[in-house]
Amino acid sequence: MTNDLHNRATSPDPHTPADAAAEGQDALEAQFKASLPQAPYYSAGRHWNDYAPAYRFGRDSRQRHAGSRFDEVERQLEKEWKSARDTSRLGWIEARGAVEDAWSMSPDGGDVDVALDSPGPKVG
Repeated sequence: MTNDLHNRATSPDPHTPADAAAEGQDALEAQFKASLPQAPYYSAGRHWNDYAPAYRFGRDSRQRHAGSRFDEVERQLEKEWKSARDTSRLGWIEARGAVEDAWSMSPDGGDVDVALDSPGPKVG
């Protein structure tokens, strides 16, 4: 029995970074995909593959800018979107709402209250 505990404690974690990325993408999809067509920032003719990078960027940006409000870093995020957009066809104007939506749903461990940080996506 002692060997069992020792083997489990010292064996490498089979959870790879690729696994974590896939789980993160699955979580984003579960959270946002079904309601995408009803989102105020949704553009007809766009698809999940256009918005998924925006949601991922919003989630990841919130972690990078822990403790900041979206409006404090929005101009920087707009510049970063050009390289972060991957295969998305969305420009910043179309992606902004999805980025902010994911930002507001992502905990950052900082002092900013997620519920108060952003009242929701801004349209316009």
